[in-house]
Amino acid sequence: MVMSRVLPTPQQSRRTEYQAGRAAHRYPRTVAKQRITPISYWRAVTRASSCEEERFRAQIAERLGEGTSIIPIGRARSGIYLLARLAVRGRRRKVLLSPFTIPDVVTMVILAGAEPVFFDFAPGSTACHLDGLMAQIDDETACVLVTHYHVNEPRLAQIARLCRERGVYLFDDCAISFGGSIDGRPLGTVTDASVFSLSSFKILNFFWGGMITTRDPAIAETLESSVAQWPRLGLRDYVVPAQACLRYDLASSPLLFRWLVFPLLQGRAKRSATARGLEHVRIDTDALNPTLTARPSLAAFAEWVRKLNCVDEWLSHRRDIARIYRRRLGNRMVSADTPEAALNGACFVNFPVVVAPGRCDQICRAVMLSGFDIGRSLYPNAHRHPRFTSVPGRSENVDRLVASTIYLPTHFGVSPGYADELAKRLVEAIG
Repeated sequence: MVMSRVLPTPQQSRRTEYQAGRAAHRYPRTVAKQRITPISYWRAVTRASSCEEERFRAQIAERLGEGTSIIPIGRARSGIYLLARLAVRGRRRKVLLSPFTIPDVVTMVILAGAEPVFFDFAPGSTACHLDGLMAQIDDETACVLVTHYHVNEPRLAQIARLCRERGVYLFDDCAISFGGSIDGRPLGTVTDASVFSLSSFKILNFFWGGMITTRDPAIAETLESSVAQWPRLGLRDYVVPAQACLRYDLASSPLLFRWLVFPLLQGRAKRSATARGLEHVRIDTDALNPTLTARPSLAAFAEWVRKLNCVDEWLSHRRDIARIYRRRLGNRMVSADTPEAALNGACFVNFPVVVAPGRCDQICRAVMLSGFDIGRSLYPNAHRHPRFTSVPGRSENVDRLVASTIYLPTHFGVSPGYADELAKRLVEAIG
């Protein structure tokens, strides 16, 4: 495999990987449901200067506007830990968050000395259930952590107003939403502080990495003083995530996936009542290990700076692909009632569709056997994780969402012709 590649634009991907607009009885070339933004593996072993960090900070500040502070961190989940620790004060120890997330997010809250409390979604949506959230905020609440998914939280302004009235911090988890906006304002500037992930599977990526952004000088000063003492991640720290990234990158590459990996997945689906696609293994933690209290390597900044100019084009492509899905499946999209203005600022890391819970596996299998790779729910319900079943709060609607969601790819390798054909196949499978 070539270890460092020129970044393809969506147009180049369409031209080289697919033959869009084939006749309806023929399938476009199969695409992995998830692809890694092309990454330079050599970057991990090369040296970079401190100028790369300065360039990164300056370019992010230019995107987010004057007065925004940027605090880079070695791993994004460290941002959850730092913000939860900052919010805890006196009796205020509760952190209200969505259970539709990776277990490590909840673990970071606990390691920060806070008490997690789960709030539920509105039915058929990834937007928080506003009335339920209002009822849960009390004098012991330290902060509310809102997460943006394929579309951004549409009522963030109302939540912010509620939090201000009750003296509660509002943070947002923008792990999969870099480049998004809401009400014309870029994510990263709308709440007291925001956490972004810049690791392998994100639109702007290195093997590990993240940042916190804030326009609150007091929060910025506190976080900067904490993070400034941390050492930088080194080559040894990146070995495990780089290996995991490379394995998935190879398996999902167009030729290997089309001629070897996907036929194997189809064969397994034929022998089973369910369909399991190509999966990546998340590296979970249960303690505050040294990688969680570290800054990014200078090489990470060099990689991010190299890609920043491509982000808007990649996001535009994802939104275009989502529009194609919406033409055929709009009434089935998760958060289908999201206002059009909010959709224009969404990042559409994927396109989730709601089907009958009892038919999820059957539909996924039918679509896979017809030549398309799709996935089940992006996240689990962390409330059902053995470590977190005793966490207070509600998650009934999240439960239903996890059991009834199929997601479609929107990444740079998906052509308009492929998206349209996939949408048609899914409509046929749903019946």
